[in-house]
Amino acid sequence: MNIGILGCGFIGTTIACAVQDMERVDSILLYDRDYDSAVKLSTRIDRSRIFPPADLEGFIDGSDLVVEAASQEAVRDVLPGVVEKGKDVMIISVGALVDDELLSSLKERAAKSSSSILIPSGAVAGVDGITSASMADIESVTLTVRKPPTGLTLPPSLNQHAADIKNAEEPVTLFEGSAREAVKLFPRNVNVAATIAVAGIGFDRTTVKIIADPKVSRNQHHVHVRGRFGEMDIRMLNQPSTTNPRTSYLAPLSAISVLRKLLTGFHVG
Repeated sequence: MNIGILGCGFIGTTIACAVQDMERVDSILLYDRDYDSAVKLSTRIDRSRIFPPADLEGFIDGSDLVVEAASQEAVRDVLPGVVEKGKDVMIISVGALVDDELLSSLKERAAKSSSSILIPSGAVAGVDGITSASMADIESVTLTVRKPPTGLTLPPSLNQHAADIKNAEEPVTLFEGSAREAVKLFPRNVNVAATIAVAGIGFDRTTVKIIADPKVSRNQHHVHVRGRFGEMDIRMLNQPSTTNPRTSYLAPLSAISVLRKLLTGFHVG
């Protein structure tokens, strides 16, 4: 299998380095609009092929599976064409799926081309349980995100509070509302909200609370689900990545886990 890595930053690099020695991986194709990032990563990957920004089509055509590790923009602009060509895709920037038309289009194209869309669980546990619970009736899903102030990128509407949040000594609630609103306001910080929404009862019925907390050093997620199955209570205290405090280390690990399942044919959960 030829695995294409779309985006050669921290997540793309972590995934590429982990899967290069897995069985059935013939080559790893690298593409980034910042060509130097792809070149840099290629020095760490055996059997890698680099594609310049002008040769996106060559990158897609040569890949059996494209792992999007770039941006929501890449999901919107690149992945529909990838799926239409019958290629499998993995989406890391799940927040892009808040666009209902995009999500429907990807599903329709995948059905027609017999390709698969893979969404890792990301920086939270229990996504398998939420998906299972959605087979019956889920009454409510709430997500509370608690991060150190340095781990949050504020939306323009809150920029005037940046200094206050940076110097805060007590937790500050920045947002409380639907997952749809949260993803639009904090596109770089709440992929977990998008993943939970897609797995469960959707962006409008999933409730999200985002807190900047100077008393914590790790990204924390608390998910509570209630429905016919019973109740689910999940707490995560994630270690941030060493190079990007806005990204939990578990996020790329979940993608690596999905790829291992795919390559070995052995699925648990």
